[in-house]
Amino acid sequence: MHATWETIASRDTTVLDPLVAALPRIRHAADRVDLGGLVRSNQANFEHAVAKLDNYRAGACWCANYPGLLAYDPGKEADAGHTTTLSTSEPAWSMTYVCECCVCGRVFDVEQGDHHFLWWEWVPRGVKRRRDK
Repeated sequence: MHATWETIASRDTTVLDPLVAALPRIRHAADRVDLGGLVRSNQANFEHAVAKLDNYRAGACWCANYPGLLAYDPGKEADAGHTTTLSTSEPAWSMTYVCECCVCGRVFDVEQGDHHFLWWEWVPRGVKRRRDK
């Protein structure tokens, strides 16, 4: 799982390029492993890391990975220089952000919530949230 989270967090092409080349072997090896998980399935986290590698291989912007995983903290993304926070609601456990990708300029509406853990749902502007469909 350490490798899964390192992949999710990385934008280092020298780390990601060999993983992209190894994707068939990674997928095959993971098919035989029960990844478990408590609050969230570790399998879902692994699949997100693989999807990130697929997106990277296809030339998608890094921000294409924000939807689908509730672990991208807008504050940390801004501190890393990945996004700019355009606005926030009043600070609280549940709040909203408007964030812009520093690479491609895509704007996201981000909802922060908590239930067993703090989470952030990133939705590109103009796209409905999963539960609003």
